[in-house]
Amino acid sequence: MKRLRLASPEEVESIKAESDLDPTCLVVALDIQGGTALAVIRTVCEVDPVFYPKDFSDRMKLIFIRDVETFLSAKGVGSYYYNLPADDTIYHETMKHYGAEQVSKVPELRFKVNL
Repeated sequence: MKRLRLASPEEVESIKAESDLDPTCLVVALDIQGGTALAVIRTVCEVDPVFYPKDFSDRMKLIFIRDVETFLSAKGVGSYYYNLPADDTIYHETMKHYGAEQVSKVPELRFKVNL
């Protein structure tokens, strides 16, 4: 039976452009008849979900997120992930304007697996 192995530097390079890799990521591989399966394993900081009061202004939302980011930065966190509603393009553009980078290129459904 084949076992997982660490991906070679060449295999890591082949997925680098579409994988949002950082120094904390680990790439594993499994050689199979049809090729090599690769998986990126990462431990991330995530700020999700965020709950705002009904009448919270956009300005207050930005101030709140700024304060959350200041807190994370003080804890040594270099980046974080979060989800936005796929259909709220104004929210997307606002977050990009303030420095967020969209890492998923298409709308996705998020799942959780309890081990």
